[in-house]
Amino acid sequence: MKKILVLAAALALAASSCAFALPLVLTEPQKSGGPGVFDTFAARVSAPEQDFTKEELTLDELSTILWAATGQNGTESWTVPVIMGRDPNVSVYVMLKDGGYLYNWEKNALMEINNDKRALRRTVNEDYAKSAPCLLIFVDRGVINMKDIAALATGAMSQNAALAAQALGLDARFTTSFNRSAIEETLNLGPVMNVMGVLAVGRQ
Repeated sequence: MKKILVLAAALALAASSCAFALPLVLTEPQKSGGPGVFDTFAARVSAPEQDFTKEELTLDELSTILWAATGQNGTESWTVPVIMGRDPNVSVYVMLKDGGYLYNWEKNALMEINNDKRALRRTVNEDYAKSAPCLLIFVDRGVINMKDIAALATGAMSQNAALAAQALGLDARFTTSFNRSAIEETLNLGPVMNVMGVLAVGRQ
């Protein structure tokens, strides 16, 4: 009987292990070329509040935008201002039409959280954002005494991502009109974590 119970437990563990999706490894981000920074500033504009097309971002585009938002550009330096060379206290979650992911900057990969194809439309309130093929969701991890830093980091990260989108010929718009409870539930956020804002990205 004991052997049967042990075998059953082993099979259950194996089944649960298979349930975890493999990380979606992104391509190497673009780190050179494209329009100059001042040209990008001159062209930068928030996308109008109108529907995005159904065309999804390529892995190259997604990788470049996420690296711009929160990536290392040197051994102890980052694409955004940080404290003492540490990573920003804000995580970037990615909502695509096939589910929600957490961006892992160390692995340059998306870690699947869920595969709910209805989640994207539930997490934002405005129709144009619901039509976007990609939402970047900036979440303060809730580190003690770092709330103000998280707000500054969110501003820098979202602006970097928007500028990268502009340089890639994409459209982006930042919004704070989102369904907080739906995001917390969909992305399994902890009680001290705080949603700071959402950047809708795609083509119009």
